[in-house]
Amino acid sequence: MRRQQSGFTLLELVITLSIVAVLATLALTNYSRYSQRAGVSTGLALTGPIKLSLSAYFMKNSKFPESNAEAGLAAAGAYTNSHVRSISVSTAPAPGTITITYKGDRAISEGDTLLLIPLASAGSVRWTCTSYMLLDSMLPANCR
Repeated sequence: MRRQQSGFTLLELVITLSIVAVLATLALTNYSRYSQRAGVSTGLALTGPIKLSLSAYFMKNSKFPESNAEAGLAAAGAYTNSHVRSISVSTAPAPGTITITYKGDRAISEGDTLLLIPLASAGSVRWTCTSYMLLDSMLPANCR
């Protein structure tokens, strides 16, 4: 009498491992992009109090400040985290523009910037964001 063998053949194991490797590669790529976008988004999170301060300055003075000091904010280097080098207020490309400068990272080059440009109308301030350096795929959803 022959005994029936059980188990997997070498071919079945190789196919299974190949499928797992492809899925792991896809997951790692997507996670990497997600973490890079999250790094860019941390800069936007730091600007909340700055946008509020600039909006209040505009409501009081009918113009936007030209620097952090004029807006009553700390120096640009005081606003930092693991991804952001500094956040400054300037007049380029428009008065009251907030410039977020990033530290070098995997997909973000040293000195890449994200600009928040104020648009004042009817007693309110709206912010648009743009970047001339970051790839569109790196920008947060509300900036694309």
